[in-house]
Amino acid sequence: MPILVQKTQLAAKLEASEGSPETPAAADALLIINPNFTPQIETHEQNLISSDLSRYKSLTGRRSGKINFDVQLKGSGAAGVAPEWGKLLKVCGFYEDIAAGISVTYTPTSAGIPSITLSVYMDGLLLKLWGARGSVAFNFSAGAPATASFVFTGADFSVEDAAILAGVSYDTTEPKIFSNAAFSIDSYQALIEKLELNINNNMQLRSDVNKQSGYLSAAITGRRPAGSLDPELPLVVQYDIFDKWRSGSEGALSLTLGTTAGNIINISAPKCRYSRLSLADRGDIRTLGADFELNRNTGDDELSIVLT
Repeated sequence: MPILVQKTQLAAKLEASEGSPETPAAADALLIINPNFTPQIETHEQNLISSDLSRYKSLTGRRSGKINFDVQLKGSGAAGVAPEWGKLLKVCGFYEDIAAGISVTYTPTSAGIPSITLSVYMDGLLLKLWGARGSVAFNFSAGAPATASFVFTGADFSVEDAAILAGVSYDTTEPKIFSNAAFSIDSYQALIEKLELNINNNMQLRSDVNKQSGYLSAAITGRRPAGSLDPELPLVVQYDIFDKWRSGSEGALSLTLGTTAGNIINISAPKCRYSRLSLADRGDIRTLGADFELNRNTGDDELSIVLT
């Protein structure tokens, strides 16, 4: 029997003990898009010299892995209740602050970041990654649902036969498209089609010779948040974007997805600085390719995601 792509399921569970794999349950499953699993195993050639030219087998070294996928940006359907992808943000270096019945807020944190076990069920096959942490990029395209693209690095992996989880109840809240978003950057309502906000975490594997894989877990050792957008080229009198780039001035970014309580997402960044501008076009209309930094205000506050 073939393994069908459509019959794929992801379960994600925070680890009680860093680097120790968790056993997922139906409640840990969530909806994803475009999953991919990349195992990594080091190989050490022996390069032994003998009386002939034949090679000796290479030795298997440390192993690790990566899992990446997208999720739709949407609320839980109830204000003050974390979305199913909230736990993924936690292991990407975000602090979760829940005001019951009101809001859930995610902001960057530099301490207390948990690790996670990710289990990908592929129609009878289970690929598991543990001791994992990751990075995330938020993607917005006009007229389409916004997504978060996650990349997780893990300390070890396994592959085995296992039935897909039964009794799963997926969140049925519908995502909102990127429109009527009250988008602005530096108080300018730029005419854009695409926007990306990337937390750009630096990932490092922690060596541990007491572990079979040779690693304890993946650690977040830094972040360089950045973004990009494609505004129509404005006149100087409208918005002198080249002078903003030249002077290195900073401005705030904000946008809103949705209008229904329980499914409203407000995203803001207080200190955006242009780092590159280049001429482009969209349907014979002059545009810009604009990259920008997401910088600190007081620290651990360069990006805020508030669900209400």
